[in-house]
Amino acid sequence: MHTTALRNLVGLLALFMLLCAPAHGDTARLYQASGMAQHQQHFQAALASAQQRYAQQLPVALRDTLMRNSSQRFELNGMHDRAQARLALELDDQQMQQALAFFNSPLGQKIVTAETRASSPASVASMQQGVPVMELSEARRALIERLANHLPALEMGVEVSTALTGLAAQSANDLLGGLMTLPQQAGSGGRERLRQQMRPNLPNTLAYVYRELEDAELTRYADWAESASGKAFHRASERALQDALNP
Repeated sequence: MHTTALRNLVGLLALFMLLCAPAHGDTARLYQASGMAQHQQHFQAALASAQQRYAQQLPVALRDTLMRNSSQRFELNGMHDRAQARLALELDDQQMQQALAFFNSPLGQKIVTAETRASSPASVASMQQGVPVMELSEARRALIERLANHLPALEMGVEVSTALTGLAAQSANDLLGGLMTLPQQAGSGGRERLRQQMRPNLPNTLAYVYRELEDAELTRYADWAESASGKAFHRASERALQDALNP
């Protein structure tokens, strides 16, 4: 009797989770439509660049450890799976459909094009040399400030930077086998320093990324970012990135 009751309970829980979770197909479609899948591909290019840079500076044994650690931690399919699993957990069915509707709209597609172009290897290399100073009207500057306050760009930048800069320290710690521990930048102090470094440049960077959008389009994007569905999606996307980078 106890076994039967337990089976019934497990079956009910499974049914409840199935009914409450968004369909896998919707998660996959949102992952593609929002540009998250493309950003992951671009991260792999940034990772390869970081690996190459560190490999040129490190002893052979440490270089090999770094390559092994980074290949395991940032394996592309694993990152895709973890990010999509977090999206499915964070967004209910209505939030999923609202986000899909936005990103499948002409405005959403235009935004994704601008954002994925900005994260491409060529654009990243160009922006590392310096982002052009954007001349903005007062109205457009106010729109950019709205976006800077509501998009998770700063926190995502901190996550990616922390993940990449922590590679060498993690590998050195593994190689030393616990004999000594090198500091990694994942602590709260390191993250806050990164925020302070990135925050002053964020408005100009966003103005550059969205330079081809009209003021009316930026207004609609800011309105959506401030809406309940926009906040839910951006919160979910930030957590999806965290899970993708931190297995």
